[in-house]
Amino acid sequence: MILPAGKLPLAELRAALQNAPQTDPAVVVGAAPGEDAAAIDVGAPELLVAASDPITFATADVGAYLLAVNGNDLAVMGAEPRWLLATVLAPEGSTTGQVRALIADVAAACAQAGVALVGGHTEVTPSVRAPIVAGTLLGAAPRHALVRSSGAKPGDALILAGPLAVEGAVILARDHAAALLAAGVSRRDVEAAAGWLASPGISVRPAAAALLGAGGVHAMHDPTEGGLLAALHELAEASGVGLDVDRAAAPVLPACCRICRALGVDPYKLLASGALLASVSDARAAAAAAALGAAGIAGAVIGRVTPAGEGRRWTIDGSSAPLPPVDRDELARVLSDRGV
Repeated sequence: MILPAGKLPLAELRAALQNAPQTDPAVVVGAAPGEDAAAIDVGAPELLVAASDPITFATADVGAYLLAVNGNDLAVMGAEPRWLLATVLAPEGSTTGQVRALIADVAAACAQAGVALVGGHTEVTPSVRAPIVAGTLLGAAPRHALVRSSGAKPGDALILAGPLAVEGAVILARDHAAALLAAGVSRRDVEAAAGWLASPGISVRPAAAALLGAGGVHAMHDPTEGGLLAALHELAEASGVGLDVDRAAAPVLPACCRICRALGVDPYKLLASGALLASVSDARAAAAAAALGAAGIAGAVIGRVTPAGEGRRWTIDGSSAPLPPVDRDELARVLSDRGV
């Protein structure tokens, strides 16, 4: 089977991990489909939480992307980021100035986030065509407050914090503006989307903190490649539950809708860092939404967690249908189709 570019499909990841060792008692949360990060008991008052993600789409502000996407994986487990290891792979022909600038960008993002850059690896290699930076971010979470993607319970409310597809739209607007303009997207929409890296941003740390403060959070998950649809499947897979989702309740910014429509992109399958999916006790759903609002974050109940036997479904224009599978992220697809 030839795999398409992008995140490994959920079924393939499940098969690949089935023989991974699970014998170390210090591993509280290990490698499993749908889990955002690992949690390890190192004998300290807090658990060590670790996440690893590369930046493969963005070509500008790589440090900000690196801290945000890895920080999101920690935030949804209730952890604060502390230490970063960064692996920088530069293509042949790179100059010392280019590599130094890339590392300086990562260091500056760490300084702004209060994270220590503690190591990593830097290499020039013919194996890449463009610079790739991969991060391993370490942090700490209170033992009593660790949140897992596998904690969703039937009867919970599904809450989505933040608008969908912000990260995908940002990358398209910042790195492929000419293609958007050629497709008929207005310059105003391109410029607006390019600014979304700063606001609303792609970090979910404020949303996670607001939800945890409201209480009743059973699970949180960080929608990344494959967008909301992939995140829904991953949450259901990790928790062994079904889902009933109202697609219309999931917010997409109007300019993002116009960009997606011009490119023939499904916003529900588009890279979605900046949105946060949470499974919250139904009794605390109103308080959770209020906490998000008080933090200046848009939040909406988009559905319910159901027993596994009821399947994974969503409602579109009044009709219920199974949640469609996600073979690849829409950003990877559209860039491949356009030869980018």
